Amino acid sequence: MTAATMDARVERPPDGALPPLEAHARHIRRLIVRLAATPAGCHLGGSLSLVEILVALLGRIMKIRPLDPDWEGRDHLILSKGHAAAGLYAALSEFGFFDPEELVQRYNAEGSPFTGHVNARVPGVDFSTGSLGHGLGLGTGLALGYRLKGLSNGVYVICGDGEMGEGSNWEALQIASHQRLSNLTVIIDRNGGQNDGPTESILSQAALVDRLLTFGFDTVEVDGHDLPALLQALETPAAGTAPRALIARTQKGAGVPMFKGKGPHYAVFSPEQLRRALVSMGETP
Repeated sequence: MTAATMDARVERPPDGALPPLEAHARHIRRLIVRLAATPAGCHLGGSLSLVEILVALLGRIMKIRPLDPDWEGRDHLILSKGHAAAGLYAALSEFGFFDPEELVQRYNAEGSPFTGHVNARVPGVDFSTGSLGHGLGLGTGLALGYRLKGLSNGVYVICGDGEMGEGSNWEALQIASHQRLSNLTVIIDRNGGQNDGPTESILSQAALVDRLLTFGFDTVEVDGHDLPALLQALETPAAGTAPRALIARTQKGAGVPMFKGKGPHYAVFSPEQLRRALVSMGETP
C-alpha cells in the first residue's frame, strides 16, 4: 500500500463474517436506504445497483486521498448517470471524504452541496452531472489532457445503460478509441431499467459488447455485484493502448430483498417503509 492510497483503503471492522469490501457495500446500502427516507427521497434503484462498482473503485482500484480530495496525483471518478448521486455520496462518505451523518442531515436540503444530482461542491466530486450523455465526453477530454501532459492519472466514467441511447456518448467513445486513451475506463451499469421503463423496450442496448468492441475498446462483461469478478476485470491490464470498457450486469434495488431485484427508480420512504427495507436487509431499524 502506498502513501497515496492509504487513506482510501483504511477499512472498518467488518460486519460479522463479511470480508472488508463486502462490509463497505453493506454500510453504503444502509446509508442509501436512509437517504430515501429524507424529505425529498432519492433515486434509489439505480443508486443501489452501483454499490459494488463504487466499492471496487474507491476501495481498491483508484488512487485517491479522502483527506486531500484535490490531490494532483488522484484518479478521477465521473458518475455520468448523475441522478444516482445518493449512491456516490454514500460511497464517498464510507471511504472518509465526509461524515455520513452530515450527508443524512443535509441531503437535498436548501443550500446544501448534497443535491439530488451529482454536485462538484461535494468533496471527492470533480464534475457536476445529471444531464445524461455528458460525463463520458468530460472523461474523454480529461484522459486526453493527462495523456498530453505525460501524466498517469486514471479516469473512470460510470454510465447507465439507458444513457447509452445518447448519441454524444458514441462520439466520445469514437474519440477515445482514436486517441488510444488507455487511461480511460468506461463502466456501464447494465441494470436494465430507466425512468420510463425497461431499457430494452425503450431502446435496446443488447448489442453493447459488440458495439464497444467495434469502436476499439478492450471490452469485458461482468457480474456487477460480484466484487472479486469486478476487481479482476478492473485490475487486468488493457490490451495494448486501447481504452477499456466494462459492462456490469446489475439489478435495480440490489441488496434490499423486499424489492426482489426490481427496486423503484425514485423513492420517498415513510418511516414504516424505511423500517421494512432495513429489516429485509437484516439491519436493525
